[in-house]
Amino acid sequence: MPGNTDLGTRLVWTELQVERVRDVPGHGSDTPHGAVADQIATTASTLDHVQNRIVELATALSRDLQRVAAGHDADLPVTNGILRTSGLDIDLLVTRRTELRQSLTALIGIYKELPAIVPPPPPAPAPTAKTAAAVTRLPPRQEAALRQIGSTTITIYKSVRHGSLRVLPGGADIKVATVDALIGKGLVDHYAREDLHRGHDLTLTREGQARALLAAGGRAAAARTRPAGTVGEATPSLAGTGVAVSPPRSRSRG
Repeated sequence: MPGNTDLGTRLVWTELQVERVRDVPGHGSDTPHGAVADQIATTASTLDHVQNRIVELATALSRDLQRVAAGHDADLPVTNGILRTSGLDIDLLVTRRTELRQSLTALIGIYKELPAIVPPPPPAPAPTAKTAAAVTRLPPRQEAALRQIGSTTITIYKSVRHGSLRVLPGGADIKVATVDALIGKGLVDHYAREDLHRGHDLTLTREGQARALLAAGGRAAAARTRPAGTVGEATPSLAGTGVAVSPPRSRSRG
């Protein structure tokens, strides 16, 4: 078909150097760039459609007028006129095309004024056996405390009677100094020392969860590679290798 039918797409290419309107950076994302890019794509596609319709009508009308100019329709009866409603339709479409082109130009101008798109940081690699080997091993007491905090509810509180910090349950055998060391390494969430009479449940940070998972995986691998024991030896169990993190909550201490 003769004529330029991709008027909107070509304007986007000229201004933003993208071949397809839906390739504008940010299109489809929930960002300011995405909102403007979506409107650019819609307006450009609508402009292409209107231009295509204008070319169709103008081409058909051109053929009719050429036939009239050549006198090939001299013997044909004229019932609805030569142009019929084609002239009015083209006038209306041309007006609509002008509006769409102005809107598209304005949207492209707004898009260019937006700050540059900052690409998101690459996702952190999943913990593997290789990365586990590269991580500095925790002291046994801290590793045991990390595992217990990740698998059960461990509460730190300030004793009303003695005024000292204590850890529950007592059977966990976790010292306050051990908890503070894990907090200093970014493995356990901080707690407010001034308000511990109601107690505070300890939780692992993201790094703490990863370290607990790595430690659990290392124990499981050691259990799988350990030689078969003699009769009467306990079989290593993989239970408890998961890490469950409870949300922080306060508990009243009577």
